[in-house]
Amino acid sequence: MQWSEWKAKLQERSEQIVQNCRQLAKRTIDQTSSYIQTHKKQTISVAAGLVLTVAAGASAQYYYTSNIISVYHVLVNGQEIGVVDNPAVVKNWTAAKLEEEQAKNGLSMTLADYITFQEERKYKAPFDNESTVRALSDIADIKVEAVKLIVDGKVVGYAADQNTADQVLAHVKEKFSGIPAQADKKVAVAAASLSAPAKSSPIKEVTFKEQVETESDSVTAAQVLPADKLEELLVKGTFKQMTHTVVEGDCIGCIAKKYGITSNDIYANNPGITENTLLQLGQQINVTAIRPFVTVQVKEDLSQKETIAFSTQINNNDKLPKGETKVVQEGRDGSKMVQYEIVKENGQVVAKNIVKQDVIAQPVAKIVERGTKVIPSRGTGRLSWPASGYISSGFGTRWGRMHKGIDIAGSGSVLAADNGRVKFAGWDGDYGKAVIIDHGNGMETLYGHMSTISVKVGDVVAQGKKIGVKGSTGDSTGVHLHFEVHQNGRIQNPMRYLK
Repeated sequence: MQWSEWKAKLQERSEQIVQNCRQLAKRTIDQTSSYIQTHKKQTISVAAGLVLTVAAGASAQYYYTSNIISVYHVLVNGQEIGVVDNPAVVKNWTAAKLEEEQAKNGLSMTLADYITFQEERKYKAPFDNESTVRALSDIADIKVEAVKLIVDGKVVGYAADQNTADQVLAHVKEKFSGIPAQADKKVAVAAASLSAPAKSSPIKEVTFKEQVETESDSVTAAQVLPADKLEELLVKGTFKQMTHTVVEGDCIGCIAKKYGITSNDIYANNPGITENTLLQLGQQINVTAIRPFVTVQVKEDLSQKETIAFSTQINNNDKLPKGETKVVQEGRDGSKMVQYEIVKENGQVVAKNIVKQDVIAQPVAKIVERGTKVIPSRGTGRLSWPASGYISSGFGTRWGRMHKGIDIAGSGSVLAADNGRVKFAGWDGDYGKAVIIDHGNGMETLYGHMSTISVKVGDVVAQGKKIGVKGSTGDSTGVHLHFEVHQNGRIQNPMRYLK
């Protein structure tokens, strides 16, 4: 019942008492007058009785009024929990409780509940201070004044105060930038840069990639994290460490998939484990997923001298046999000075942007001529001289045995006598270092006793192509070329074919 209703009823009751007294007094006077007329002798006694009656009514009204007292209904968050005779009962208990909690936690405490009082005046109104305080003690929500860290709109943790929050954010930036945090400088947390790096430092900016904000809030003391734990939470994204026990059939990729992480997460969490590691049954593997709440973005300037690789220019040469090349100009690298902007996120390079570059020396192109002349592998049948010099020994019987070719004495190069394909190139017994060319028309030529060979099996050579150098390898008495001609498997006199 509201105070206004109680007040109206009280006033109504008082007026009724007064009216009753008046009516009683009037009846008494009327009766007294009548009695006096008939019993004049008793007039004095009746008057005295009237005085006593009026006095009794006045005394009753005073007693009622003096027992109307004020009591206070206590409401917590709009719900009544009890009635006290003085708001100080609740206020004193609250102050003592906050002081007690603050002594336990060392933090500034506050009462999160909203306490209000409603006064009521009533005749002998009931109240119970002790039960009200007990009810308040059961539901009182004691909280600490803290600072919450908000990352992209999501609360990720609570610091004891603003200074602690600023220091934690500064240390996280220091971890990935290497720039010492300045404790006496407040960090602008909403993606602002760390204090300006020294001019000698390549780092020009350190920011949080996410939108990071702080706000005051009231929370339970248990929710407030020490600075080191709050920093760990921001960097790792979790305090919970999970382990997996290796069972038969496990592999790194299988385990990663099971826990919703990557193989690289497992390698990072378990030093010594690589993609080549053989897992053992019962082995414990840390499978904690590291997902940082904040990303420290560092931008650096980097200037370095770099090589400009020379290009290769290829020109066709129709006079050079197909498959052969000739370098007509050697290439030379150039150099340049390049300025980069390096972007790192949590220590990993994610971008390398060129700001500008200045050429110090231009490169010189390498020029190569590529032969396009098609050389047939079939010979003409008319042989050119395979070497210069004089014939020191002819074809025919010599020293009691057959000399199968001719010897051309003197040093110099050995040339292919006709177009053809190299059938043999290497050591051939008494012939020493030798080459055999198949001319594709039933004819083969043999070149023996060479000091060096410059062709290999399978090469197509043109008439007059150099295939080696004269020598004295094998069964030889001096530097010369032994030259043979075979036609359809039969030995021939080379002089019949040489032009």
